[in-house]
Amino acid sequence: MKILSIQEHDEVPEFELFLHTVSGKLAAAICKKLQAYVAMNDLYSCNSLKILNPKIWGYKGTIYKLRVDCGKESARVLFVKTSDNDLVLLHGFVKKTRKTPSKDAKIAMENFERLKNNAALSQFPLTKYSP
Repeated sequence: MKILSIQEHDEVPEFELFLHTVSGKLAAAICKKLQAYVAMNDLYSCNSLKILNPKIWGYKGTIYKLRVDCGKESARVLFVKTSDNDLVLLHGFVKKTRKTPSKDAKIAMENFERLKNNAALSQFPLTKYSP
């Protein structure tokens, strides 16, 4: 299992830009959870992993929402699982309200559509953000 991100044209992937906006501790906590999936070679169900509700948001497919808490900071990572058992990071955001903001859900859904249309992917550098 690999962790992938949608590659922007010669630029830093959106998800990596998101990690630059949060504290180093939170970025490390996010990568630690993703590394656990790689080590297990699968997703394991837990309280911090849910599925974004397609009936509410109006899309077809499965977008997972991972909750990562680190002290007073709380982030959400939206991703999908590919047929090759890889994870593609669609979007990350800092949690400020109880519900997933529609703006953030729409960004994830747009990236999901880009993925369906064969967007370029690159391996995400998990170790770069590890403590």
